Amino acid sequence: MRRFIFSSRPYDHSTTRKFSDLLQPISLLLGNKTSKPITIRQCKQVHAKLIVSQCISEIHLTNTLLGLCSKCGAFDHAHQLFDQMPHKNVVTWTTLISAHVRTGSFRRALKMFDEMRAMGGRPNEHTFSVLLRACANPALRDVGLQIHGMMVHVGLERHKFSGSSLVHLYFNIGNILSDACLVFNDLLERDRVTWNVMISGFAQVGDFNVVLRLFSEMQEVDGFKPDDGTLTILLKCCSSVEEVKQIHGLALKLGFEVDVVVGSALVDLYAKFGNINCCRKIYDSMEEKDTYVWSSIISGYTRNNRGNEAVHFFKDMCRQGMKPDQHVLSSTLKACNEIEDLNTGIQVQAHMIKNGYQYNCFVASVLLTLYASFGELEDVEKLFTRIDDRDIVAWNSMILAFAQLKQGSSSCMQLFRELRQTTFLQINGATLVAVLKSCQNKSDLLAGTQIHSVIVKSGISYHTLVGNALTHMYSECGEIEDAYKAFSDIVWKDDSSWSSIIGTFQQNGMELEALELCKKMLADGITFTSYSLPLCIVASSQLSAIDVGKQFHCIIVKSGFNDDVYVGSSIVDMYAKCGNMEESERVFDEQLDPNEVMYNAMICGYAHHGKAQEAIELFGEMEKKCLIPTPVTFLAILSACSHVGYIESSLYFLTLMFQKYKIKPESEHYSCLVDAYGRAGRLEEAYQIVQKDGSESAWRTLLSACGNYGNTEIAEKSAMKLVGLNPTDHASYVLLSNIYTREGKWEEAIKWRGKMGKIRVKKDPGTSWLI
Repeated sequence: MRRFIFSSRPYDHSTTRKFSDLLQPISLLLGNKTSKPITIRQCKQVHAKLIVSQCISEIHLTNTLLGLCSKCGAFDHAHQLFDQMPHKNVVTWTTLISAHVRTGSFRRALKMFDEMRAMGGRPNEHTFSVLLRACANPALRDVGLQIHGMMVHVGLERHKFSGSSLVHLYFNIGNILSDACLVFNDLLERDRVTWNVMISGFAQVGDFNVVLRLFSEMQEVDGFKPDDGTLTILLKCCSSVEEVKQIHGLALKLGFEVDVVVGSALVDLYAKFGNINCCRKIYDSMEEKDTYVWSSIISGYTRNNRGNEAVHFFKDMCRQGMKPDQHVLSSTLKACNEIEDLNTGIQVQAHMIKNGYQYNCFVASVLLTLYASFGELEDVEKLFTRIDDRDIVAWNSMILAFAQLKQGSSSCMQLFRELRQTTFLQINGATLVAVLKSCQNKSDLLAGTQIHSVIVKSGISYHTLVGNALTHMYSECGEIEDAYKAFSDIVWKDDSSWSSIIGTFQQNGMELEALELCKKMLADGITFTSYSLPLCIVASSQLSAIDVGKQFHCIIVKSGFNDDVYVGSSIVDMYAKCGNMEESERVFDEQLDPNEVMYNAMICGYAHHGKAQEAIELFGEMEKKCLIPTPVTFLAILSACSHVGYIESSLYFLTLMFQKYKIKPESEHYSCLVDAYGRAGRLEEAYQIVQKDGSESAWRTLLSACGNYGNTEIAEKSAMKLVGLNPTDHASYVLLSNIYTREGKWEEAIKWRGKMGKIRVKKDPGTSWLI
């Protein structure tokens, strides 16, 4: 015979009381999140003991056991127990209906309700409340209205318990505010829960004036003080950090700051508004921290680009024995991506496997993105194939992973076709934007136009994000007119839309058109941002339009962009290119904390004006501030040295670049060194250097230097090399022909000019702004 955990005695009323006493602490145990939940095996043992002790007919004991079975997921056993019960009351039916609603089995719950009514059961306010919350969905609107009719028929529509569920129903089946207010006003009695439901409903529709009025009436009319639920609802309505601070002050006054629910919401909101200091203070003040608190602090630091601290919190959470959920894991993986820490990401993956999230679509999609950013495509593909029930987000992440590749358009298109052919998922704008990001040059134009046709058929080409992606795609593929057409089709153009098309024109030598678009953007009510301003300023500098540049400088001062290093660096560059180094230096000196970008702009300005000594001194100042030079920094300093023929300095910086900062010199850096030797007339040494580098720009620099010094021998070698690298470039033919002409070698000059005619290479005609 099977052994049970309780001893067997004959039935009497003391036994009934004993079992009731035994079941009650188990029910409390299930309600306590920190305790170990009851198991299905224990439920079966209690059931067996009720049968043996002849207590199965005690309906209150059986109802309690029915609730325990439902809560631990033993639905088959719960229905078996339900069928065996000789007597059923409204609690019995409501318990099982509630269990099905809690697990999302709404149709089964409604079927149970029909069976209850068919067997003569009379639903009470608790039954109706459960069903109404199940029907709080636009798809079940008609069912919810029918249940409201039944409540009116039995006279329970004005009960505070079921009435609050009615209010919740009308807010969630389509924001029927008038009916929600009618139900609320007709209630015989309103408790704090009912007020919270009403406040939450108006918060969902964004009517914050009514939210504040209801909040005041709750206290003044019915005398209810706000609880943690009320404060959490109010916090969700906050649109600024000042409003958060007001609710925070109220929470302090009412003693809810250290409450887990309110504290978590405060941590989350302060982080969303970028106030990490307040976020951390509240976190430190909370004695009890649940998973949501940890999730809020980790996601907050991740959102504010402080990935190292986010990873630290995750490790601290694990050390304290807390199990990370999917939100904690995904936020930590995003932090690892931000700080480019693959090793920690692998450790987080271990926690995913340990806690059963390795196949979770939500977490695996973020991990997939992390591996993709490190080029681990094999791991990306393995992760993708193992994800259970891949949603559209997982597919989008996979497409974006391949879009990062230089030749990723074919892979992205293949994935896109597979998505459409093998799944029933609905592609969205994010999917199409992801595929468009893979189109990065003219060879990808065909793929881009195919996706454009899908977008047109889907009727979303006017959407802002999709239109921005189309504009960028055509720009990358060199189709300026199509980029402008895509931009024009966008109905609601945001600052990204304007910045994208302005950047397109500016980068393709259409500076005047770019500046005209700046005027149209302002006329459209879009103000300048830290992204659009530098583009306009660069267009001014390329036109040497210093008057226009000064106007942009005034806008920067008035708009408060003075301290933005990227905007400031563009102003420094503009004044330098327009010949006003004094103003360029003044703008640089006004920067409180210049970074590498600002130093690069100033060094480039000195190089542009042949001020090599000033550039070298500024580079030394940059090193003293422990700023790490970039390849652009070295290109600027080498250019400055080459313009005045500082050969030793050029060699020094090239060596420093490679040995100290571990930056591999590129062809542009070698071209500067060749230029320095060429200007000094040391053509043989320059020739030795360019043979190692072999770039087109280096050979062209050497050929130009040969023309200055009349070195025909090296000029011929350089020209032959250039023709081999780029036969259609007119520069090599013209430069060598001019060298032959100056040397009096007319036949050779005519011969090279003739070669241009045979392969139909034409010299670009000169242009002038003065004509």
